[in-house]
Amino acid sequence: MPIEELGLAALFALAFANGANDAGKSVASLMMPGVLDTPPRRKALLWGGFFTGIGSVTAILISGRLFSVFTPQSLLRNTPQSTFVLAALAGATLWILAATFLRLPVSSTHAIVGAIVLLAVYLFGISGVQWSFLLYRVVLPLAAGPIGAMIAVYVLDRLTRRPTTPGKQRPRLTRIAHWGSGAATAYARGINDAPKMAALGAFFLLANPSEAVWLPYSVVAVAVFFGSLVLGHRVAVTVMGKHSFLDQVQRSKAGAATALVVSAGALLGAPLSTTQIHEGSNAGIGGRASVVRSTLKGMLLAWLVTLPGAGIFAIAMSYLSAMI
Repeated sequence: MPIEELGLAALFALAFANGANDAGKSVASLMMPGVLDTPPRRKALLWGGFFTGIGSVTAILISGRLFSVFTPQSLLRNTPQSTFVLAALAGATLWILAATFLRLPVSSTHAIVGAIVLLAVYLFGISGVQWSFLLYRVVLPLAAGPIGAMIAVYVLDRLTRRPTTPGKQRPRLTRIAHWGSGAATAYARGINDAPKMAALGAFFLLANPSEAVWLPYSVVAVAVFFGSLVLGHRVAVTVMGKHSFLDQVQRSKAGAATALVVSAGALLGAPLSTTQIHEGSNAGIGGRASVVRSTLKGMLLAWLVTLPGAGIFAIAMSYLSAMI
């Protein structure tokens, strides 16, 4: 198989895994009992997968700065070979798929960064990584994003809070707002995640600049949509439990805050983890100390488990490819 086709196949696999683990998180609150009267999974996953796919396509116009951050040439001191990028794609994909089958929500951004950085250290040594660029353009935004989400959802809640009068609730408007926030979150997830994956896919199309612009994004959009439909329910079931303490209005505000923060990051070229941003928004709107502690624990696990785990998978794939 030509290297271009092999690279695009690996990109499709990564985007499929991303859709399986991530797309359902955007609409997990829509799958809660009482939001839909019919079996909720398929309709909500279609909704999330569709808007994530649309976001993935339009990211080509919105998230150019984010695309440039995740090109291997930006993160590494030397331009790597195609086998390096294939191993990084495979490592991140395997980690995300393993987490999906175990029903564990993980950060795709941390998986991609971990696969690239640890594989580079393994193959090229410590000096092979652009550490200053990695720290200021990747690590700091990733670390600060969840805290920013907590602040954003608190401000949004204060600005939109209205006194409630018994008998004057508007369930239809609440329902529309809830579905709208789910769509906004899914769309923001698309414009945030697609450039990170497309940058790796474009590496295999450097000889065809016109294809390198649109083809990787198209592959990501299609794969994310199918991933959300095929396996999106697995992680969504886990996330639903984390939303159980929120009412429908709070879920809508958490989704809106997530969409605002993630979209701003995509426009500014600041890498953010949509998973952690959404968890931060839920913690901020819920206000429970136990939930905040649980959220902070989940954030630490992304750095202590997901990042090295994806890197180890990438190293193993590189070793196996060298053996073959």
